[in-house]
Amino acid sequence: MIRIGFCFVKGSTGKTVLASSAVLYMAAAVASVGLTDASPVPMAARLMAVDAVEGVHAGREEVPVAVVRSPDRLDSALRTFEEMKLDAAVIDLPPMAKTPRLDIAVVVADPPGLEFINEFKSDAKHIILILNMAEEKTVKYKDAAATVALPYSPVVARAYARKIPPILAHSPKAPRHGEWRRGFFKLMSQLERVVKREVRR
Repeated sequence: MIRIGFCFVKGSTGKTVLASSAVLYMAAAVASVGLTDASPVPMAARLMAVDAVEGVHAGREEVPVAVVRSPDRLDSALRTFEEMKLDAAVIDLPPMAKTPRLDIAVVVADPPGLEFINEFKSDAKHIILILNMAEEKTVKYKDAAATVALPYSPVVARAYARKIPPILAHSPKAPRHGEWRRGFFKLMSQLERVVKREVRR
């Protein structure tokens, strides 16, 4: 099973928003996948319409969601997903200086967090850097296979406040949201390529 962590050393960069949207996209288009919420405040689980109680629950679109509230308790949730024969686990991680063992690290930084980029350690096999709430790609991180820039979108902020993964929000008259969706789909195409390659092995 492939472990995909949404991670960074700093909080409030958009890891949770992207993890919840990514797991819904991947479940529909790529592979059998579950979401593990390893944050002490399990907002990814809430975005997936799951209560914050620890354990494994059925979330939106019947995607399995494991609430563990700490990276120290990841292994039990991942074992459960392996028993379910899932192809991949998307993991929403709290701010931390170094990731647990991952196959793919999706490093989600915002412009204020760029000063901490070199303090963040990930030894994942594949790294994708997201520069969130930013106008353009302005930074490189280690051996990141791709860098995707996502603009700030009020529609995304409203969706989060209403506890809805932003991938489900539609606002055709909001050009910033259209840009955000295009950037998100670019991220998903990068992830899809890596996941399909790893699943075939």
